[in-house]
Amino acid sequence: MSKRSLTLAVLLLAFWLIAAGSLSWQHILAGAVLSVITIWFWHDLGPQLPRLLSWRELVQLGKCLILLIYYVLQSNFAVIKTIVFNVPRVSPVFLVLDPPLETNWGRVFLATCITLTPGSVTVDVDPKSGRFIIHALTEETAIGVIYWRMIDEIRKLETYRQRRSAHVVDTSRAYGSDSRSALAGNSGTNSN
Repeated sequence: MSKRSLTLAVLLLAFWLIAAGSLSWQHILAGAVLSVITIWFWHDLGPQLPRLLSWRELVQLGKCLILLIYYVLQSNFAVIKTIVFNVPRVSPVFLVLDPPLETNWGRVFLATCITLTPGSVTVDVDPKSGRFIIHALTEETAIGVIYWRMIDEIRKLETYRQRRSAHVVDTSRAYGSDSRSALAGNSGTNSN
């Protein structure tokens, strides 16, 4: 079992135990067996599993999450002010946003952040163009989404991951007799 598979099995077991809400030996045994079976069943997806984050990526992700908590709190107060005092007035807006994100996970992360922030909801994300359709409670909220700092922070996280994956050789593929030229032509993994 590879390090990545073992890590995933431990995470699945931890999730199982948290969901079960009990640390009895029956729950631990059932969770361990199901985790190993799940890893074995999906072993073909191994090369497509996300890799572990570097320290720089972890710091950037932490920065994104702290920033998200700040924006959620800030938006809660803005929505309360709008609903209770009608300042600014409720004026629902649909917005089409084309953020400079290149990866699917970056787009999903941004869509989730927008939806978690009160006063805005991601209605749709076009997977081909990367355009977002967003519903905002007020015009101020819509303008805030357009110039949202979170987009830049997610873009930085994408950049760190792309730089790191550019130096990784995909060893999951089979190469012919001329493996040196095949490896030289394939120096990166899929970052999506």
